[in-house]
Amino acid sequence: MKKQSTGRGFAYLSIAELLVKIMSVIYVPFLVAILGEEGHGIYAVSYEAFALIYVLTNEGIQRGVAKLVAELHAKDNPRDALKAFRLARTLLIFGGLIASLLLFFMAPYIARAQKTAEATLSIQALAPTVLITAVLSAYRGYFLGRSFITANAVSKVVEQIVNVAVSLVAAFFLMKVGLVFGVTGGTFGTSVGALVAVALLVHEFRKGKLYKVRKKDQDPETYHYTSKELIQRLLSYSFPITLTAGVMHLGGIIDTFIFKNRLISIGFTEVMANIGYSTLVRYKSLLLVPNTIIVSLAAVILPGISRANALQDKKDMQEKISYAVKMVFTVALPSFVGLSILAEPIYHLLYPGKSGYEMFWLGSITVVFLGFIQIQNSLYQGVGKFYWGTFSMVAGILVRILLNYIFVGIPEVNILGGVVSHMANFIVPFIINHILITRVLKYPMPLLKNAWKPFLASIGMGIVLFVLNLGLSFIEVRYIFSAALTGIIVVIGILVYGVLILLLGGISKKDLTDISPRLYRMLPSSVRSRMRA
Repeated sequence: MKKQSTGRGFAYLSIAELLVKIMSVIYVPFLVAILGEEGHGIYAVSYEAFALIYVLTNEGIQRGVAKLVAELHAKDNPRDALKAFRLARTLLIFGGLIASLLLFFMAPYIARAQKTAEATLSIQALAPTVLITAVLSAYRGYFLGRSFITANAVSKVVEQIVNVAVSLVAAFFLMKVGLVFGVTGGTFGTSVGALVAVALLVHEFRKGKLYKVRKKDQDPETYHYTSKELIQRLLSYSFPITLTAGVMHLGGIIDTFIFKNRLISIGFTEVMANIGYSTLVRYKSLLLVPNTIIVSLAAVILPGISRANALQDKKDMQEKISYAVKMVFTVALPSFVGLSILAEPIYHLLYPGKSGYEMFWLGSITVVFLGFIQIQNSLYQGVGKFYWGTFSMVAGILVRILLNYIFVGIPEVNILGGVVSHMANFIVPFIINHILITRVLKYPMPLLKNAWKPFLASIGMGIVLFVLNLGLSFIEVRYIFSAALTGIIVVIGILVYGVLILLLGGISKKDLTDISPRLYRMLPSSVRSRMRA
């Protein structure tokens, strides 16, 4: 099985995550069409409850396994790396089983607390998924720690394809029984998709004979950890990451409770509040599409930073930080500009006849801050400062809850208050993290140096998009033609940005060849000659 470099691993995982998120975004309008806006609101509440339990049993352990495996392999100790994976898998099976049972039996209380009793059955249907994804996260963490990115990427895409297909079919047929059953059917694909992904990774694990350690790879002089020591290290890495992610999702659940109750307090009915929450969820879902690329970058650089930290390689550490900062700007700035300018046509393409595109005019800048937080947290995790990310996220969530209470309760603002609070939720921790990393850890994060080229390329792209979108607004065509034209404009925007960022030297020859030498060779010679080495 072949390892991938940071650049190539980032590219593979980015493509996979982007495909997954695009499928998710395209899937939502079909689900809304089947369930209706009220049904989708119930569905969203169910997923908020599931997401918290999922994060508590999966997120931290997966990254903890990746970090520990990467460190042990860096010190020529693959035997203990494999042992750590097996211990993590066992812990996750037991932890996932307990969490699944808790979610199942607590479902009625969770649903009532969220003012959505109809969500009980769908939350219970999601309970088995916690156990399945717990096992899945152990394998993904091990593959990530070994830098075997391709298998992880393929499993994510296949999982989402199965998820979308099964969920839509089940929701369609069960809606004939009733709304509650239709919403429950919409959750079935999550379990089936995760089960298929587990089967794929187990197959790759056995096919690549990753359950064996070659003698030549093992340093006979290295220290061998006991099971207790490995579990302690694994938990010391995983718990703070779990805590940070758990705090974020718990904040989301509290946010849901406050959001809906504040809407009801200004005259919204419970059905209207569910529809309002559905609108906010659609905004968040679309906003997260470009961020999936940065999530992939954060996942890929974590083992690299952990290795550099374990070997005390300051130069390699700084190179990885600078690369990550550059990539965040390269992805996030054009995403912000594109979402701002094309908010209306993209939103109407995905959700015809639905209101809510105005949210992107106000909140699309969030993409930039959210992207940086992902990288900042990976840096914390890589150097062992796990709780710093938790502290900054708690500060952001407290500000978010306060602003939600204030702004959503203003009748003239209502749902848009959720956008303001969501934006503040990421601006606050970004500022705190930047101060801690640059002034306390003493790791430079050159923002202006890495921002100006993507900024200029984004402005150029934005001008082209604005002119094309203005022309589109004067053309009255059927939905299918409007969708095609919007898609063409998006592709033109991507191409314009790509050419400009290459001509400005925002991406070097090394960056591109690290991802794919073939991609570099495909560029016109005039563009290649302008690129930095």
